[in-house]
Amino acid sequence: MTDPLDALLNDIQHKCDDAALDMFGEKTTARWKNPSFARIMNSPDAAGDMAGSCGDTIKIFLKITESKINEASFYTSGCGASIVSGDMACELSVNKTVDQASEISGEDILTALGGLPEDKTHCAHLASSALQEALGNWIGQK
Repeated sequence: MTDPLDALLNDIQHKCDDAALDMFGEKTTARWKNPSFARIMNSPDAAGDMAGSCGDTIKIFLKITESKINEASFYTSGCGASIVSGDMACELSVNKTVDQASEISGEDILTALGGLPEDKTHCAHLASSALQEALGNWIGQK
């Protein structure tokens, strides 16, 4: 016998999943549910964080050796669009030089994600800004 509360929660979860698929598409929804780079890094070589006007924050952590990004991770207090944007910013920066990563823009993140809804595109720019701040902080340490 199914508990009515479990059935209700299961129904709500399915509705949320369907809404995410409609909003983000299959690939980006899969990234939202299982981001590869979501974690607070211990002892990063550099970190940068940005707060958006929407209230979301994204923090990017980097491990850098000989001006090459070997590892990246992120933390966000934000919505699904912030999660996928932070995750993609990290993916795009790993194995890049600091100079190459400094060219990663919000538009690059949007393109790599296949786009976001218009009211969520600012999240990609927020992730890019956090990455740029981390890189600037690393350069400032030199």
